[in-house]
Amino acid sequence: MMKKVAVLFSIILLAAATALAGGGGGGQGQGQGSGQGKGQGQGQQQGQGDTQAGRGDMDQQRIHATKEQRDQIRTCSKQADEIGKQVRKMAQTSDKKFNADEAQQQRDRIQTQLRVMEQEHERLMNGLDPNQQQTFKEQIQNMNRLRQQTRSEFQQMNSELEPANPNAARIKERAREMEQTMKDWSKEYQTLHSQTQD
Repeated sequence: MMKKVAVLFSIILLAAATALAGGGGGGQGQGQGSGQGKGQGQGQQQGQGDTQAGRGDMDQQRIHATKEQRDQIRTCSKQADEIGKQVRKMAQTSDKKFNADEAQQQRDRIQTQLRVMEQEHERLMNGLDPNQQQTFKEQIQNMNRLRQQTRSEFQQMNSELEPANPNAARIKERAREMEQTMKDWSKEYQTLHSQTQD
């Protein structure tokens, strides 16, 4: 009788231990699943938040500008493109077809266009309010650098055209340099325009 009771008691203990082990494992699995689910959910929410924040930053970059200011930006950009076309013609002229008189005439047209662009650029810069100046700080610094670079390149072109028989290859090289500078001007104006709204 005692042996039967002992065996029965052992079976009950074993069953209880098995049940406890199974329940604990289930709880652990639920805990892991819940934790992973929450982690993934938080990650997705954070990712969506970052995206929304990024869109918000892009929206904040667009700053109010008057119609006159936006027209000035377009005018300056157009002038840079026109000057770029002029210097491209000089750069593409073959040595055989190079004519000093024609090159000087092109130089004069470029000088006139540069003067118009610089005047319009000056009006644009002087019309920026403090908030716009801060927003466009990087572009303004870049354009100040380009301004000095353009003047230097044009002076070099003038110097190359001074001799009675100018060196065609060197003038074409100066023209190629100016063409690249005009492309850089256009990019800066396009950036300004894309960051403004009426």
